[in-house]
Amino acid sequence: MNSRFVQNLHHFIIKHAMIENGETVLIAVSGGPDSMALLYGLHALQIQLNSQLHVVHIDHCLRQDSAADAEFVREQATKLDLPFSGHTIDISQLSKEWKLSIETAARKARYDFYESVCSKTGATKIALGHHKDDIAETVLMNIIRGTGSSGLKGIAPIRDNKYIRPLAVFTRKDIETYLKSIDVVPREDPTNTNKQFLRNRIRHDLIPILEQEYNPNINNGLCRTAEILGSESSYIDKTAQQAYTECKLTTSDTAALILDRQKFLQYHIALQRRILRHAVSDTMGTLNDFSYDHCHTIIDIINDEKPNAKFTLPNAFVFKRAYQKLILQRNSDEIVDYDYMLNIPGKTVLSILNAEITATFLDTNKNDLPTIPDGTKNAMFDYRNIDLPLNIRNRRHGDRFQPYGMKGTKKIKDFFIDEKVPHDQRNRIPLLVCGEEIIWIVGFTTSEKFKIQTTTKRCLHLQYEKNRTIS
Repeated sequence: MNSRFVQNLHHFIIKHAMIENGETVLIAVSGGPDSMALLYGLHALQIQLNSQLHVVHIDHCLRQDSAADAEFVREQATKLDLPFSGHTIDISQLSKEWKLSIETAARKARYDFYESVCSKTGATKIALGHHKDDIAETVLMNIIRGTGSSGLKGIAPIRDNKYIRPLAVFTRKDIETYLKSIDVVPREDPTNTNKQFLRNRIRHDLIPILEQEYNPNINNGLCRTAEILGSESSYIDKTAQQAYTECKLTTSDTAALILDRQKFLQYHIALQRRILRHAVSDTMGTLNDFSYDHCHTIIDIINDEKPNAKFTLPNAFVFKRAYQKLILQRNSDEIVDYDYMLNIPGKTVLSILNAEITATFLDTNKNDLPTIPDGTKNAMFDYRNIDLPLNIRNRRHGDRFQPYGMKGTKKIKDFFIDEKVPHDQRNRIPLLVCGEEIIWIVGFTTSEKFKIQTTTKRCLHLQYEKNRTIS
């Protein structure tokens, strides 16, 4: 069994191009049977693969004997003459600080540690000990939870071209037989028999029933299903990635991700779900807490007749529909009222908006009139019509305005509706006021009453700058 196990391991690694010539590979070793088989199997192939191996272990401090596990793994690395990196962290405390479950916090801590060791050692691959039985258990667990095809594909042999699972071709029994053949006694984690955890109930209760009463080869069947769905899911995901790129809008707001609603609705519901998963993953950095219900609540909002809506997501993020824009961003409280008096001439810092306005004068005559700005980030006014001071504030109840080129006035509320400004963004838009008169809606247009004319002798030029560090 010893030589056959190593041969099959080598074949599986080559088949999936897991380790390239000369690569440094981190081996995540807990001390249990799976990781010990991974450690000894890769060590036996080190010359054939021409790889550098580095053992890593993280002590989560969840059991009283966890320090003994760390020392055991260190001893195994020394025995095989391999470098070792260990890390101890109180995951219970960390889960409270991060406001995550113990399981999610432990996973994040592990992967953060692996990445840090990669940076120090130059390792380009991280080997994990998942095997065939793990894949079958994962498929069943996801069926019970009600996952989609992306969950039913189980555990991929390679993820992100970095995380590899060389044992994915072996069963738990294969691993135990191999360790016995090389006289290696692993550490046993008592939590693996704790039926408080769903995976353990599936392993010790559900799968034995399925094997005995329905299909003695249930694990192989589930693994085949995972492999088929994995390849199909990969194909669909590539198509969804292209669709996601088509839907995504370019924006100067680095804190928000915006999709085009009309383009989004052109795609089949199967691709819509995947597009949203790509968007959520890019925005939140994880899909762990993004559920089926979240996804379909968002899709319902997108299909609804109401042009504006807001839906709170986990991890302090929010989805917003603003007319034909679909926005994902970190949640923030509504902006409070603000009012700044402009320095004229000079610079005025608008700290609440992380912006500033610069005011300058320009003398002119009817034969040398300046080019009039469009009123978005720059505006120019006839200075003789202005009574100082000028103030920058957000909207107030009853505000009206005479837009450039129009004869009558318009409510600011109606102006924002016509311009399809999202409701939760309207309090952020700066208004330049002269007394009680609005003369500029920053980002949109200026007032007809204060426009430059052939008789203008002095202009007031204002420049608005946003999204920059202000000193």
